[in-house]
Amino acid sequence: MTSEDDTKERAPGEAVGMDPKKSACVLIGVSKYQHLPNLPSVPGNLDALSRLLTDRSVWGLPADRIVRVPDPQAAGDLTGPIYDAIEQAPDTLIVYYAGHGLKTLEDEQLYLTVSSSRRNRSETTLAYRRVRQILESCRDRVKHRVVILDCCHSGQALDGMAVSEAALQDAELRTKGSYVLTATAADEKAVADSTKRYTAFSGELIKILQNGDPRRPDRERLSLDEIHKLLVQSLDLRALPMPRKQDQDGVGALPFVWNRASRRPPRPPEYWTRRRRAWAGLALASTLTAGAAAGHWAPEVWSSDPGRAAIPGPCGEKSHATLLAVSDQLDEPGYDEFQGSEVAGLSALALADGNGRAYAVRDETPAQIFTLSLGSPDALPNKLNPRVTGMRGIRKPDRSKFTTFDGEGLVVEKGGKTALVSSEKGPAIRRIRLSNGGQIGKDLPLPNTFYPPPRGVAESTRNVESLAVTPDGTLLYAGMEAPLLGDEDIHGRHQVRIERYRGSSGGRYEPDRQIGYQTEEGLYLSELVAVGPDHLLALERGYIRGLGNGVRVYEVDLRGAANLTDTEHLVKDDSDRMAHKTLLVDLADCPPGNVRTDDDQQNPLLDNVEGMALGPAIPAGGKAKVPQGSRALYLISDNNSRSEQTTRLYALAVSLQRS
Repeated sequence: MTSEDDTKERAPGEAVGMDPKKSACVLIGVSKYQHLPNLPSVPGNLDALSRLLTDRSVWGLPADRIVRVPDPQAAGDLTGPIYDAIEQAPDTLIVYYAGHGLKTLEDEQLYLTVSSSRRNRSETTLAYRRVRQILESCRDRVKHRVVILDCCHSGQALDGMAVSEAALQDAELRTKGSYVLTATAADEKAVADSTKRYTAFSGELIKILQNGDPRRPDRERLSLDEIHKLLVQSLDLRALPMPRKQDQDGVGALPFVWNRASRRPPRPPEYWTRRRRAWAGLALASTLTAGAAAGHWAPEVWSSDPGRAAIPGPCGEKSHATLLAVSDQLDEPGYDEFQGSEVAGLSALALADGNGRAYAVRDETPAQIFTLSLGSPDALPNKLNPRVTGMRGIRKPDRSKFTTFDGEGLVVEKGGKTALVSSEKGPAIRRIRLSNGGQIGKDLPLPNTFYPPPRGVAESTRNVESLAVTPDGTLLYAGMEAPLLGDEDIHGRHQVRIERYRGSSGGRYEPDRQIGYQTEEGLYLSELVAVGPDHLLALERGYIRGLGNGVRVYEVDLRGAANLTDTEHLVKDDSDRMAHKTLLVDLADCPPGNVRTDDDQQNPLLDNVEGMALGPAIPAGGKAKVPQGSRALYLISDNNSRSEQTTRLYALAVSLQRS
């Protein structure tokens, strides 16, 4: 590989398939050289690939099965980790290399370099054919062998890893194959711009793993061949070297990583392993049995018989929340359409006043904001009758339509004439006029890191997910759904960032400080509500195939939370610097009401809840035995425009622990 500054040659222009639980990966990256130009963007490749390949919403490789080899000093430092990984990978072994690749005049072979390598000194390098020999020797133990080479002349490797004709006659060997993906052809140089976070080829690979294939939202998984095709398309547009591939025994067609652009519900890490599922089932069974013996209401909770629905009812024995009402009316004929527009994809909710009038934003094109009537909070728990009363298209300042839009956050500003809307596509925070949906002024400033690569390090489909504004309008909070690339998870608990702005309703908001928030295992930050300047409510939600949705709301205390604005990467030790939170309600613990679901859910009440709004105080006592001082909390689910999911509205009474 050569630096772009040196060459100036080109302008930047379940277990189906590969089972991550039985696989391993070796990530080798050489950035610091004694006798060759340094490659400062290579460490970024290793950081991002390590994080993405272990992310269960991408592939889910166990963290202890990925080995990073930064700046190896000798050839043995390259081969040793490969030998070790072979023992851990009965299904798939991935070997990735980024660094300088050399080709000698003598034998036209590819040589991989280490920190001490010299040009025209093959004894200071590792011949790629040695890597090939190691991988061929383990084909009886490793089902799929994948090599990814990001270096100059990497196409020279494509003649390797071929199984002999005699071996192909063996039926057992025909099930075992290899795949080589290279950044260049045999006679081309790879590109590494020293000013960029990643090298050119790996940067595009990272983008594909992170974003998926938006042109094929119907496709749940991506194969290596599909990744190669996407690489060709994106690199060709940038006039960069074309990647090459070589496939043996159909490895390239096997399902590999999840397509993050899929229309299917989002899949956070499937932390419910077989053992945990069994444990959860036993725990649930014992809970229900014990509840029945003690005369508790637990067996009734899981009934789908509308006549036995325990609403209103508490969300757990010692809960600070009571489920007052739930309605699927917005999913019913006559209510699921308004003036020819489908009422679907509602992913953010904001109250317009204390009389049950609200707004909801759609999370896809056409960009729309709906006006809702929820009914007076005083009518709860007896009546929850949501319906759409108005709709506006959200338009650019010049009144043209948005061709891409993914509305996720919404706040109504003081005075009720304007609102702020966040879109993951962009990403952007925009002010709109509620009377006509037109954008007012420029987008609010976002930290560069909140943008997807190459500008930033955020996931393109999990960035600015939530917005909250304090009652006086002086503080605005914008929450990321998922961690930035490089920010570590803590055993499946995501460390996400919340940007705080100072300003005024209808006026300017400027970034003020960055706060860290840690979700529960497998959940993502979906929405925020500002109760006060250092008091938030946070909605966490996730989806686990076979178990369904998880939905929890926490009270968040920002006092004592560190300012993380200048913290480049969040690590495990940063847990103590996060905001403190206390569980307010786990929706799975609420009574199910008279709703049904065709999906696998631990409680039929659960769905893909994404919107949340805090209402005024509601009358104490009554049928629901609402505690004094409780407030109405509304939740709304996003049906993703899918018939299997529901646009569902929930009303709860919550007793906040902080005044």
